Amino acid sequence: NDSSVGSQLSRGGRSSRSRSHQRVLPGPPLRRRPAASRPPSGPSAGRGPAARGEQPRALLSGLGRRVLRGASFPACCPGAAGPGPSAAAMGTDSRAAGALLARASTLHLQTGNLLNWGRLRKKCPSTHSEELRDCIRKTLNEWSSQISTDLVREFPDVLECTVSHAVEKINPDEREEMKVSAKLFIVGSNSSSSTRNAVDMACSVLGVAQLDSVIIASPPIEDGVNLSLEHLQPYWEELQNLVHSKKIVAIGTSDLDKTQLEQLYQWAQVKPNSNQVNLASCCVMPPDLTAFAKQFDIQLLTHNDPKELLSEASFQEALQESIPDIQAHEWVPLWLLRYSVIVKSRGIIKSKGYILQAKRK
Repeated sequence: NDSSVGSQLSRGGRSSRSRSHQRVLPGPPLRRRPAASRPPSGPSAGRGPAARGEQPRALLSGLGRRVLRGASFPACCPGAAGPGPSAAAMGTDSRAAGALLARASTLHLQTGNLLNWGRLRKKCPSTHSEELRDCIRKTLNEWSSQISTDLVREFPDVLECTVSHAVEKINPDEREEMKVSAKLFIVGSNSSSSTRNAVDMACSVLGVAQLDSVIIASPPIEDGVNLSLEHLQPYWEELQNLVHSKKIVAIGTSDLDKTQLEQLYQWAQVKPNSNQVNLASCCVMPPDLTAFAKQFDIQLLTHNDPKELLSEASFQEALQESIPDIQAHEWVPLWLLRYSVIVKSRGIIKSKGYILQAKRK
């Protein structure tokens, strides 16, 4: 009010004046707005564009164009860059991907860092299997939409299917602060070379020379057959070679009972430093397993992976859904590796993802 203004002026060393005697300083001349931009008056004042007979889309089109030119939207935002691809464009992508997969013999699929996938964060998968199938489908969709004409001309024998914007290598300056762990699932291969291929590819994807820990899941066996040392030996021998060549620091097992773990420990040159136990099958750690692990300094960890994380049928289903123009039954997954990068001092997951290799029959 005037009294407060006057008191403020008085405190500033000036005499207060009434509003009628204050001096008005000249300012810039006022410009009259064009008639088109003046606020509406009359009966239509305060009503929306549709009520005034205007087209709302026409009013917003200029603003929309300015926003899209000046802003950068992530690929995961629906409609951020205008309407999505047409059905014809999607069909072209599928045909190109189908043609490449029809000529190739090997497929390497890399999801990159899942924490960079905005679309996956919107949906929380209930199981690891559901998360994996989502990752396979989205990676294939993203890859098929970015196929270049040069790649189609080359028809490479080995296809590298990856999401470029999600790839995240570890900064060499931060390597000592990170723990890089992996779990290897043998799906459709009886070759121990799959172990080396998986570790080499994980090191390449993450930009590191060595993995801190690799746990191997129980290899697939026929129904009604109990897992024995003979099933594990070829894969463990390759893991030992990788430890000797300094590609891995420590190696571990999954779902071995006390007898199986003891047999492996007595036979192996490089001893297992951990064993994962699925608490879905046992709510409490078996006492004999706990005692043996404590005696030989073996970590007992828990996990909730299903017995079969990725089956041949589920992989082929995801492949067919993403790329209809393909003979999905010709492709068989050989192995799957899940990795995680954890900040040691804080226990925070910095990166996680999947790497998969498949072969065409």
